[in-house]
Amino acid sequence: MKRNIAFPSGIRVLTLLSMLTSCTKQEIKLADKSTDLDSSPSVTTSAIANPRWSVTGKLFEQGAAGSFESVAVKDPSLVYDGGRWHVFYTGTDGNQWKMGYVNSPSLFDMKSEPRRFMNSLNGGGYFCAPQVFNFPAKGKWFLIYQSGLGATYSTNTSVSNYGGWAAGKGMGFNDGIDFWCIADNSYVYCFYSAQDGSKTIKRRRTTIANFPNGWESPTIVATDTFEAPHVYRNKADGKYYMMVEDIGRYFELWTASNLNGTWTKVSETWAAKSNLTERNGHWTDQVSHGEILRSGSNQLMEINNIDRCEIFMQGVVNGNYSSYIRIPYDLGLMQNF
Repeated sequence: MKRNIAFPSGIRVLTLLSMLTSCTKQEIKLADKSTDLDSSPSVTTSAIANPRWSVTGKLFEQGAAGSFESVAVKDPSLVYDGGRWHVFYTGTDGNQWKMGYVNSPSLFDMKSEPRRFMNSLNGGGYFCAPQVFNFPAKGKWFLIYQSGLGATYSTNTSVSNYGGWAAGKGMGFNDGIDFWCIADNSYVYCFYSAQDGSKTIKRRRTTIANFPNGWESPTIVATDTFEAPHVYRNKADGKYYMMVEDIGRYFELWTASNLNGTWTKVSETWAAKSNLTERNGHWTDQVSHGEILRSGSNQLMEINNIDRCEIFMQGVVNGNYSSYIRIPYDLGLMQNF
């Protein structure tokens, strides 16, 4: 994601920790190559407000000198399909925001896999903060991201064909960043961060038939917050949960009974440095932009259990970096069980 704002004085720029939250059983085989999460979600009445988290070491780091990702990798979105993890992410060389792709049978082997620059999107020097999902009713895979067009989408018939993504097209609005789409049986909703300094999260919707166009006017669903709203349907209790990154670089958690409903805050510091243990040495002071590992890959954005999940997230050690685009973020996996 890209923010056209200055950091408040006295706040050091924190390292973005890419967090994947996983609530699925797909023979996922993660850090120890043997993780196999329960596919039958247990019953829960509400999310735990302040769970304990632990995080791996760095699983994916910035690329070689001279590459589009030589300074940082961040903003991951991923799905498990065809026996492999397909990870889309933002990369930067300290001057421009661009998008990359990598796939691997295990998140712990990503470093050894070839990295791909997403040049087919034809995004110029600014296209980033991706979200990927399959939309069976449309017969296509979708990438949702931000670019000079504002909210942007691209389509493909195969998630593994990194060169097959169509050039990006605008979705008809540009009043924010970090665009995130999720559907119910009738509508597709887009949640995103306002970029007017209001510290609010906005929501638009369109019919499934009209998606990815035809959006209604926005409404404000959360205030006194910051950016990167990611919304999921939790199978364990049937509720929707939205994790939002606060400017202090931690995740808040919000909930609603339906996507068009009223959102209330569950926790200010659902996932933060204060309740995080690093398992393989110190590499992050932040819990920043990440995605929960989903139970599927489609537009419903379902997870099995918010209280037993994993997040692929970005992180970094706090430092006095010259600008946001030069913060050397890396990615790791954290879990709350």
